[in-house]
Amino acid sequence: MSNTQQSRSIFVRSDGKLSIQEVTESYTPQGSQSLIQVKYSGINPCDLNFFHIGLHSFITGFDFAGTVVEKGPDSPFQVGDTVCGTSPVNVPQASHFGSHQDLVIGESRLLYQIPPGLDMKDASALVLVSHTAIDGLFNALGFGFPAADIQGDDPKDRPILIWGGATSVGIVAIQLAKAAGFSPIFTTASSKNHATLKEYGATKCFDYNSPSVLEDIKAAAKSLNITLSAAFDTAGKGALSEGDAFLNSSPALTKKSLSPGVAPKDLKLACSQPVPSDPAFKLCTSYRPHGSFDALGFPQDPKTPERVYEIMKYFIESKQTALKLPKVTAVKGAEAGIAAIEKVAHGNVSLEKITIEHPM
Repeated sequence: MSNTQQSRSIFVRSDGKLSIQEVTESYTPQGSQSLIQVKYSGINPCDLNFFHIGLHSFITGFDFAGTVVEKGPDSPFQVGDTVCGTSPVNVPQASHFGSHQDLVIGESRLLYQIPPGLDMKDASALVLVSHTAIDGLFNALGFGFPAADIQGDDPKDRPILIWGGATSVGIVAIQLAKAAGFSPIFTTASSKNHATLKEYGATKCFDYNSPSVLEDIKAAAKSLNITLSAAFDTAGKGALSEGDAFLNSSPALTKKSLSPGVAPKDLKLACSQPVPSDPAFKLCTSYRPHGSFDALGFPQDPKTPERVYEIMKYFIESKQTALKLPKVTAVKGAEAGIAAIEKVAHGNVSLEKITIEHPM
C-alpha cells in the first residue's frame, strides 16, 4: 500500500531560501518505519541552518506529532497510535523525512507513543531538543542515569554549569540534570528569565550580559566550597570561530567559568555545536544513527543511540518527571510557518517553542 500526498510543504532551496511546494509523492513505510499523518510539526533552528552544512533541496522539518496511518511489516507501532518523534539527518536528506508536510515517514527508533496527558502540540516540540540535551549530559559528558538503567559517572550531587539555560535545549538540560541528581545546577541566561529557570530546577542563575559573569560563577562555586569542572554549552554561539574571535564565544566563556586549577583530564565539557578551536569540548547532537561508529562525520560509540532512546522513553512515559517546555505556540499555514522558521533560525525566540498546525 502507498499513500499519495496532496499537500503543501516547506522546502529548502539550493540558495538557502524557503519556499512552499505542493507534494504529490507516494510514501510507503519500509521495515520498521511508520507513515505518520502530521498534526503538528515543531520548528528548530536546524530547519533552516542545516543549509550551512550542505542540506538543501529537500522538504525541511524534523520534529512532529501525529497519528500512524500505515506501518511497515516490522514496525512496533499500530495504525491509530498517536506518536511524536524526530527525523534522521542525512546528507543528502530524503524529503519523505521532512516533517513540514502532512505525511512523514517515521523511523521506529526515533518515535515514541504519546501517553495520556501529554498534549500533541507540546509533544511535537519536545523530541529533538530532548535528544540533544540527553546526548550532551549522558553521552558527551559521560554521566549515567540509573533510573533508566544507563551506566556512567555518578551525577548525584555533582555540580554542573549549563550555559544558555533559556535555550530550548538548556531548559530541558536543566530538568534532566535535576532528575539525575546534579547539584548545584548553575545556568546563564538574561535576568528576565532567571525566575522561570529556577522553577525548572536551576539552583543559581547568572546574567551572561554581565561583565563580571565569569567571576560571579567562580565566586559562587568557591562560596559553596565546590569544584565546578563539568559544563554543557547549549548555545554554541561562536563555536566555529577561530583565533581572537573564539575568545568571546560561548564555549570559551563556559570553560573560563569553571573552577581554577582543575586538571584538563578532569574537565567535562560538551557543546551543542562543533568546537574546532578546543578539542576538550565533546559534540552532542539530536541524531545518532543506530549501529554506526560515526555520527555526522564524528566518531561515536554504537551504544550511544540506545542510551538516548532509553532515557527519552523513560521521560516520555514518566508522569512524575515529564519534560516540559515553558511555552509552545502553534502557527497555522505554510506562510506563517516560513516566517516562524526564519525567526527561530535567527535566534529571535526565547523560552518559547513554535510548531506548525497541519494541514498547512
